[in-house]
Amino acid sequence: MLVVDHDRAGGYWGAVYVFTAIKGLQVIIDGPVGCENLPVTSVLHYTDGLPPHELPIVVTGLSEDELGQHGTEAAMRRAHRTLDPDLPSVVVTGSIAEMIGGGVVPEGTNIHRFLPRTIDEDQWQCADRAINWLWSQFGRKKVPPVKPRAEGSRPKVNIIGPAYGNFNTASDLAEMRRLVEGIGAEINLVMPLGCHLAGIPRLADAEVNICMYREFGRLLCEALERPYLQAPIGIHSTTRFLRKLGELLNLDPGPFIEREKHTTIKPIWDLWRSVTQDFFATASFGIVATETYARGVRQFLEGELGMPCSFAIGRNPGVKPDNEATRRRVQDRPPLVLFGSYNERMYLAEAGARAMYIPASFPGALIRRHTGTPFMGYSGAVYLVQEVCNALFDALFHILPLGTELDKVEPTPSRLHEELPWKEDAKAALDQIVEKHPVLVRISAAKRLRDSIERGARRAGEPQVTTERVAATQREAEPA
Repeated sequence: MLVVDHDRAGGYWGAVYVFTAIKGLQVIIDGPVGCENLPVTSVLHYTDGLPPHELPIVVTGLSEDELGQHGTEAAMRRAHRTLDPDLPSVVVTGSIAEMIGGGVVPEGTNIHRFLPRTIDEDQWQCADRAINWLWSQFGRKKVPPVKPRAEGSRPKVNIIGPAYGNFNTASDLAEMRRLVEGIGAEINLVMPLGCHLAGIPRLADAEVNICMYREFGRLLCEALERPYLQAPIGIHSTTRFLRKLGELLNLDPGPFIEREKHTTIKPIWDLWRSVTQDFFATASFGIVATETYARGVRQFLEGELGMPCSFAIGRNPGVKPDNEATRRRVQDRPPLVLFGSYNERMYLAEAGARAMYIPASFPGALIRRHTGTPFMGYSGAVYLVQEVCNALFDALFHILPLGTELDKVEPTPSRLHEELPWKEDAKAALDQIVEKHPVLVRISAAKRLRDSIERGARRAGEPQVTTERVAATQREAEPA
């Protein structure tokens, strides 16, 4: 089966994104020259994936002879000599080295070996294993029971999952930290992003873990033998999350939740009562993103705010995406607001659709380093509603004519002009086309199409509008 526009990388990328996020660990990529360019250097230019100037990472630079005859051990020794010999290193194999059995660790070095399985695993499956591998190699051999809390000390919570190469990590992590600290707990460790290799054993000091993503991180959460919660998206989900976290930590989140209603969440009520309130029941949305975002955003916008959902397509680990089916859904019935990646943005452009696009996933030319654009938590709920409202205003802007264009339209026929009759099947064909447009712009689309169809019929000297004329006008309106 031909897969169009693959939406994630192989396991090798997931391993690189996880291991480079750990401080005190050096990474050796076993592969030909240039294997580090895409995930380490080039990605920074269009997805803000990695800060290459900070990373202790090197590629073995395998030659043709090493690939075909001598193996990769000599190349690995050569690469290791460029790193700090006193710091531990991990070698990950690219697909070529993996096929020839590369990644063999030379004797007398402190290099650890991790097999990304990039041929049969995607980046999320491998990232799940890589995070758990760090605990198995550098954590505790046995998870001890939770120590009694010292008097006056705050309970500790781990956040599992943040790494490089994920959409919007900085903002969602900042919001989760704010919520945990807001109810009176403290962050023990964020794993792996920013965690030091020497600090990994401290993961066992936390009483509760938070799994940021549904795509990866749960393997470690299970291994730590502590209760864990999934990071929330939406107001009700966040409230339930805080109440459950408070229950597990023996804290009362009530005062914090009450303050949030009058501060962080207040803009939602203001926007709900604003001029946009009439649009929420008819302004459709669609989302194509990771399962974490697709499920969370749909639950919030549809379940909590009542916006009609045209489709919510979640990307799951180990499941090959059917982007051709996604393309058909986006183009056959485009929503008014589309959350997604550049793939979906291109599908809209191909069909000439007027849906408003909001970034919600990689791949795409997108930078999200600032912490002010979360999807998770209370702040995320406000940000999402704000983005939807701005998209609604943009939709209105695009259907209103510019003042300079008002006088450029063709003259309105005089009263002596007879109305052009429509055949019943032509009316039905027009209705089918119009129904594909979101409700907010449907009246404008119907008028524009009807005028264009009748204009074409009059120019052709046709006595009535037929389905053939409707189809011909529709074909002319489609982008080449």
